[in-house]
Amino acid sequence: MAEIDYHIEISTLVEFINDQIKSSTLIPISGAEIFKHIRRAVLDSETKPFLSNPPEEEEINYYKNCLERLKEVDPKYITDFFESDGDLYDLCRPLNISKESTNRKTFAILFSLKILEIKSKNLPINDFLCFQLFDNFYGDKESFDDFLRELIAIDSNSYLFSSNFDEEIEKWIDKESASIVDTPVETHKTKKNPAAEKEEIEFKKYLESRKGFKIPGKLTDEQTQHFFSFLYKEKSVNKEPFLAEESFNKIFANGLLIPQEIPVEKFSLNTSLKFPKKIIDYAIHTFFLRHSLTERNKQDFVLFFAIYFIEYEKALNSKKELNNITSNMSGEKSTKTNISWETYLPKT
Repeated sequence: MAEIDYHIEISTLVEFINDQIKSSTLIPISGAEIFKHIRRAVLDSETKPFLSNPPEEEEINYYKNCLERLKEVDPKYITDFFESDGDLYDLCRPLNISKESTNRKTFAILFSLKILEIKSKNLPINDFLCFQLFDNFYGDKESFDDFLRELIAIDSNSYLFSSNFDEEIEKWIDKESASIVDTPVETHKTKKNPAAEKEEIEFKKYLESRKGFKIPGKLTDEQTQHFFSFLYKEKSVNKEPFLAEESFNKIFANGLLIPQEIPVEKFSLNTSLKFPKKIIDYAIHTFFLRHSLTERNKQDFVLFFAIYFIEYEKALNSKKELNNITSNMSGEKSTKTNISWETYLPKT
C-alpha cells in the first residue's frame, strides 16, 4: 500500500496538484486559483523567505534571474517559488499547515486537496480523518464534525471541485459518532452540578432576553457605522479588507441591534498571523470605552459579534465562553497594524 503523510504539507500538495493538472484530472480549477490559497497559507505561517532583495552586488544577478524565471512560468501550474514584497519563498521546502496558522477558507481548501491526494492513491480517507481529528482539532469531535459538515455543505466548496468524497465523510462522521455511543459507560446517570445547571439556565435566559435588543450607548448608529467601517476600508491579508462592504452593510444596517434570531449566514474575518483577530478585539474594546454607558454591557458587544462572526461564535455556547472572550478584550493593542483609530472615532 502506498505511504502518505497525513499532515497538510505544502510541497507534496504542490507536486500533486501539478501532476493532476498535467494529466487533466483535476477539475475544474486552475493552478492559479489554488496557488492563491497556497501562497496565503505560506505567508500566514510566517516562514522565512529563502531570498530577499540582496544588498550585496554579487547576489543581485541571481535574485534578478529568479524574478525573470517567474515571468516565464505557465500560469496553469504552481511554481516552485513565489515573490511577495520583494522576498522569494520556496514551495519545495516541507511546511505543514495547521488550522491555527491560516484562515478557515484556505485551510478548508487545502484540507480538501489533501483528501483528493489520498483518493488519487486509492487509499481510504478514514485514517486521514482520524489523524486530523487530533492533529488539528485536538480530539474535539464536535468541532471537527462541524468543520466536515461545513466542508461538504451545499455550495460550500462547489466552486472548487466536483468530488465524490462527501459520502465517505458522512459515513465517517456517523461511524465515529456511533462508536462513541457504543462505548461502555456507567449505567447510572451523572447528575449535573446544581450550580452548573443553574448557570446554564441563566445563560439561556440572557440569550433570550437579548433578542431584538439594541445595545444602548452614547453614539449614534451613524457614528457606530463610521467607526466599524475600518473593516472594509482598511487593508488586511492580500491587500483585501477584513470584511467585504456588502457584508458590513448587512451586519451594521441598524447599528448594534441584536437580531431576533441568530442568522444562518455567518461571516468570517479576513485575518491571519500578520493581521490577527487581536486587531478586531482592540477595535471592539476601543469602541466600547467610547460608546458604553456601563461596564456591564461589554458582554453585549461580544454577543453582537458572536452572532455574526465565526471567530467569536463560541461565546454563544456558555457563560464561561462568553466571559473568556470578553476578558481577552483587554485593550492590548496589536503591533501588527498602523490603523489610525482616531480617524474612525467620533470627534468630542
